[in-house]
This record gives sequence, structure tokens and C-alpha cells, in this order.
Amino acid sequence: MDVKVLQEKGDTVKLVIKDTTHAFANALRRQIMVGTPVLAIDDVHIYENTGEMFDEMLVHRLGMVPLRMDSKKHKSGDKVKLVLEKEGPGTVYSKDIKSTDPKIEPVDMNIPLTKLSEGQKLRLEMDAVVGMGRQHSKWQPAIASYTELPQVVSEKGAKDKAYKSDVLEMMLDGKHRDIILKDGQSIQYDPTAFVFTVESHGNMSPKELFESAVEELKEKAEHFRRELKNL
Repeated sequence: MDVKVLQEKGDTVKLVIKDTTHAFANALRRQIMVGTPVLAIDDVHIYENTGEMFDEMLVHRLGMVPLRMDSKKHKSGDKVKLVLEKEGPGTVYSKDIKSTDPKIEPVDMNIPLTKLSEGQKLRLEMDAVVGMGRQHSKWQPAIASYTELPQVVSEKGAKDKAYKSDVLEMMLDGKHRDIILKDGQSIQYDPTAFVFTVESHGNMSPKELFESAVEELKEKAEHFRRELKNL
């Protein structure tokens, strides 16, 4: 298998993965999205909420705030205590969430949660729990996707290298354009090579997500081999 980084922009990475299969590409996609443990607000203890937003809606919004975490320090099931206290008038933002662990904080400090009028108060405690996307979307750390690598082929079956690079450039610049083909050329897709995209929500970097997913897949493969020997 050959892996090459095509593009890195903020929390988004595009790779070309060659000499592999759809099964592996899909396993990697699923592992990143639903099998990578990250922190999310799960248990909320509301002591005071005199604002207009119902408790249930506020708890849902808190749960969807992505939190930065140290993947090497926190493991599945671990908890971190968070608190939020605010008095109106004003907007309550994600930056108002305070953590007992200074390394745990919202990815984006300017996510609006609710508004408080004059005299209204909000006071609550939260447990951020390490979980996985298969349990709930709030534990989904990224959007991962892949497509077969497109290539321009002539009538004789030869790959046009210049056009191949043009196709990749079009995929990377994000502009939807038609590929102008010469006579006798067509676009074909390589079933053993994939353009793989990961858009992280910020809980972990794309590199950390890849490393975590690959390690977990290796562990699962080893476990499967051990179980086969016991048959």
C-alpha cells in the first residue's frame, strides 16, 4: 500500500491511498467516524436556568460542542468535570464553559448556546465523557469519505499523465468544472486507488485520527487472527 498526502488545509486532509481495496478504505472511514474515542458533554446537572431555552434543548446543544482532548491521556469511559455560570443580559457562548482540566476546552470558543435577558441566570455542571460515534453523533470526531481515483485513458488504454494531474488539481481546488477530453479519451476510475478525505471537527488533528484508526484496525485484525486459530 502506498499513501501520499495531497493537501492539508486546517482541519481537512486529502490523501491518495494506492494498492488497496474498497473494503479497507471503507473500514478506515468507519473507524475514523464511529470508532475513535473522543470527549463530548454527556451528563448535565442544571442547578439554575431562568432563561427562555428549555433544559432539554440546552443540554442537546452543549452535547454537540466539540471538545479538544489529549488522545494519549484520555481513554474510553474517562470523565472530565466542566462548569458553566452566566448571568444576563447577553449571549452564552462555548467560551463560557470552564474545565477542571486546562487542556480540555471547546474547539470553537464562539459557538452560541443560548441568550439570557436582564436578571436571567444559568448555572450548571457537566461531565464530558470519552465515547465513540457509534453511540451518538456528538462523539463523531470527523467526516471521512473516499472516491476511486479518476484517470483519463486513451482508446489504446494508455493513461494520460498530464490529464491525470489535471483531474487531481480539480478535485483539490474545490471548483466544479467539466474536464475537456480529447477525441478517443475517457475518464475511468481505478478500483485499487482512492482519494481519501478527512474533515476533523477539531477534537483531534487529522493525523491523530488516522493514527488512532489504523492502530485500532491492526488490533482488530490481530484479534481476528487469534480467534481463527481457536476454531
